[in-house]
Amino acid sequence: MNDRPTDSTEPDSATRQTLLEIARRHGTPTYAYDVRRAQAQVEKLRVNLPDAVDVLFSLKANASLGVCDIFAQCGLGADVASAGELATAVEAGFAPNRIFVAGPFKLAETIAQLRELPEAIVSVDSPSELRALAERKLCNRILLRLRPDFGSAAVVAAGSESRFGFTGDDLLRCGESVHADGLDVVGFHVFAGSQVLTAEKVIGHLRSSLDLSLRAADTLHITPEIFNLGGGFGISYAAGGSELDLEMIGDELATMLERAKPARLMLELGRYLVAQSGWYLTTVLGHQTFQGRPAVVVDGGTHQRADLCGLCLRTKARPPVVLDSALKPGAGRLVATDVLGCLSLPADVLVESSPLPRLTPGNVLAFANAGAYGLWSSPALFHGSPLPAEVAFDGCAIHVMRERQPARSILEGQQHVVPRGAGTIQFGIAEERSLAERWET
Repeated sequence: MNDRPTDSTEPDSATRQTLLEIARRHGTPTYAYDVRRAQAQVEKLRVNLPDAVDVLFSLKANASLGVCDIFAQCGLGADVASAGELATAVEAGFAPNRIFVAGPFKLAETIAQLRELPEAIVSVDSPSELRALAERKLCNRILLRLRPDFGSAAVVAAGSESRFGFTGDDLLRCGESVHADGLDVVGFHVFAGSQVLTAEKVIGHLRSSLDLSLRAADTLHITPEIFNLGGGFGISYAAGGSELDLEMIGDELATMLERAKPARLMLELGRYLVAQSGWYLTTVLGHQTFQGRPAVVVDGGTHQRADLCGLCLRTKARPPVVLDSALKPGAGRLVATDVLGCLSLPADVLVESSPLPRLTPGNVLAFANAGAYGLWSSPALFHGSPLPAEVAFDGCAIHVMRERQPARSILEGQQHVVPRGAGTIQFGIAEERSLAERWET
């Protein structure tokens, strides 16, 4: 089977009105998440993948508590890579024995949380980390992350040239210590990259990951309980793209389950689950020109929707939707237009040369497929910017996830260095001494 044409990102009239109502109530810029669309992605996986495959939501794609609530209620596990993500997964209610803790090294705060969550599974990235966890006598079950020995077909690749995971030589060198240090090594973890766009390439990654894991089990003479084969299922950001053929992937996973017995299979998916549920809402502030093209400036920017994964969204993504009812699709002549952010930064361009109708200040633009690697992967504090609102909607019901923060919120938690009333200080030698004396008193 071929990968199927993707669903349209043009919102229906009800969604359009809900997004406009969100912008009216909460202002812009705002992230809005469609609960039903997120649930529909989970249902697609349930229908097409074998029940025995354990699916985890990868919080690195979006660690908003409200988003995590949705996937925890859908019965998924959680893939986390930091103390903050781990705390969020626990708060959202993911089952502790289905929380998978990865990352190249676990910081002290993460270790402390893991002692309170002995059911959680830990991915170990290197022999050095393995020794460190043995010294700390961590009792959690452990998967050894393996560096792929095969090429990656992902847009964001993590193949044989990756920095992550045990190499074959590492396994040979640490073979005895795996058994001698009292660690509970129960399997292997392989991740070859994210944003894989065809079923054939996804299957190629999964097969190669299982092959590598089975060889590692033979090398270390263990009978694995778990193989985490990564995932990296992609979605199309461009017009006319295709949706992954999950039926084809599911058939392959059924075959792989037989090969893996008695171990079970685990997948970690982020972008595939949450990207299409998200909308980034901005308001047009005024007009400008850029590289000879008409342009508009909006109240959002790349500090809230950075293209972290290098997907060239400014040129390859679908045009933003103009939500205002007076500007319906196909109404009037479309003009190649740039959408510029509000930052004092030359690269702050959200859309380049996109076919848009004539825009006026006040028009609300909605950027589709904004649910993954948006706010949570962006330099949100640039320019001292307060965080935008985050809102979920379920049909016409609107739920606030995070209120819009005022400008002064950027000062919270900060402390003065110079005591108030100390006067202006000139940084000559005498003045520096005077300042030091003032601090001592």
